[in-house]
Amino acid sequence: MALAQAQKAKKFSINELRRRSRSYFHRQCRIIVRNLSYKITEKKLRKEFERFGKLEEVNILKREDGKMVGCAFLQFSQREESDKAIDEMDGHLLKSKIEQEKRNEVEEGREVFVKNLPYDVEANELKEIMSQFGIVEKVLINRERISGHSKGTAFVIFKLKDSAQLSCRQSLKLKVHDQYAEIMPALRKKDILDREKAKQEKRAKDTRNLYLLKEGLIMAGSPAAKGVSQSDMSQRLRLEQRSNEILKNFNRFVARDRLTIHNIPQSYTNEDLRKMIINFTSYRPRECRVMRDNRPSFGSAAGRSRGYGFVSFPKHEIALDVLRKLNNNPSVFGKNNRPIVSFSIEDRNVYNIRQKRLEKSRANNPTYQKKIQELQEKKAKRSQSRKETKRQTLEKLAVAPTTLLQKLNPNAKPVALVPKKKQRKRDLEQMVTPFSGELSKEGKAGLRSNRKITYQADAHLQRIKEERKEGKKLRRKQEAARNRIAKQGNKRVKQKMNVNELKKEDAFFNEAIGKYKNMISQATKQPVRKKWYSE
Repeated sequence: MALAQAQKAKKFSINELRRRSRSYFHRQCRIIVRNLSYKITEKKLRKEFERFGKLEEVNILKREDGKMVGCAFLQFSQREESDKAIDEMDGHLLKSKIEQEKRNEVEEGREVFVKNLPYDVEANELKEIMSQFGIVEKVLINRERISGHSKGTAFVIFKLKDSAQLSCRQSLKLKVHDQYAEIMPALRKKDILDREKAKQEKRAKDTRNLYLLKEGLIMAGSPAAKGVSQSDMSQRLRLEQRSNEILKNFNRFVARDRLTIHNIPQSYTNEDLRKMIINFTSYRPRECRVMRDNRPSFGSAAGRSRGYGFVSFPKHEIALDVLRKLNNNPSVFGKNNRPIVSFSIEDRNVYNIRQKRLEKSRANNPTYQKKIQELQEKKAKRSQSRKETKRQTLEKLAVAPTTLLQKLNPNAKPVALVPKKKQRKRDLEQMVTPFSGELSKEGKAGLRSNRKITYQADAHLQRIKEERKEGKKLRRKQEAARNRIAKQGNKRVKQKMNVNELKKEDAFFNEAIGKYKNMISQATKQPVRKKWYSE
């Protein structure tokens, strides 16, 4: 037996034996890892085990159908590395972040976009209505960022693509609270951005400055709408509707440097309005006019004030700052009579005629031409002096570098040079007040439909009612607390009465007592009646 084994061993050459020994030692560096997640990846395994040494091979075992077994073989290059991996990772909890399959409902065609919805519809109601087409997974109603009110649109995600297609066929046929909903397939974010980009490229430049209409709008439910009376909000919405009607004429445009102010008191004159603007904004308007009736009225020879006026400024930035400081400011005309400030709407033909007339008068005015020449000369001198000062500073810096300047004045801080445009933009953002309302953005039109305007009025009225209820509850709580304290101290709480009412009651009481006294005095002064017969 031993002889046979020896004969077999003699058959292998020395190279073969060396190769076999190398493969044997190589297998000693191979480890098996069990109890793995069925969704583990080779990348994750390498990340966990490569810290012990170089991994030559990672083999995750799978069945014939492709499903994982939960077991893997790892081949290290050295025995010490494999031993170290076994010592540290045996029984160790492998926190593998399983890469979940990212499902995109839009690409699968399971998501639809619903328009023309009632503002009071809730997600549960819409889900119940849309479930007639199939199983609904999710309903998202689009809402305003500030107030949280519905925008009248929503996204609906179905379980099956066929359900979404069936719902799209019922567009403008499905009724939701007496309104026909418009249903269309939802678009990807990339497609929406591409479409918007294409629209912006095709869209002509906004020569009418319609984006400025949004500046100063008071949205119902926003912090700026808190404390605004119902009459003020109604007037704001009426003015907005009127502006929309006026701007249907393409010859009308929104002026960038001219403002209109409503809710001006009847006693205000042009000078009063100018002083008010200077006091609250520290800007002096170029034009300041309170509009009045053509006919003189009783107590006003110049005509009765119409309650609104116009002011203009030399720059758009100044006009914008004035609007944000005055609009809806409760400390200007009072809490219940706040100023309504907006950019005025001008007629293009009238504006062009006015500009031509102004240019003609300037051309015929010799003093104006002299002033223009003087201004040009001053400007040239100023630019020349700036260049000279810049050259001198550069020469000084060449002689005394920054290190030497720091030694001479160590407390000096380097001044950060900010571009003028960026600084101006920051200043405009900082001038926003909590009551000024919405901010305009160039490129976005501020026109709103009549439907949205009426909805804003209803929402603000509802908010005022809720605030009144809350105030009534608070007063009742305070009164109950006062009564409780009075009972504990055995004191009777006197009901608060108006001083004028008390004075009236005292006057009536005194008058009644006086009448009664007169009646008594007259009765005592009368002679005693005697009998007509004698006894």
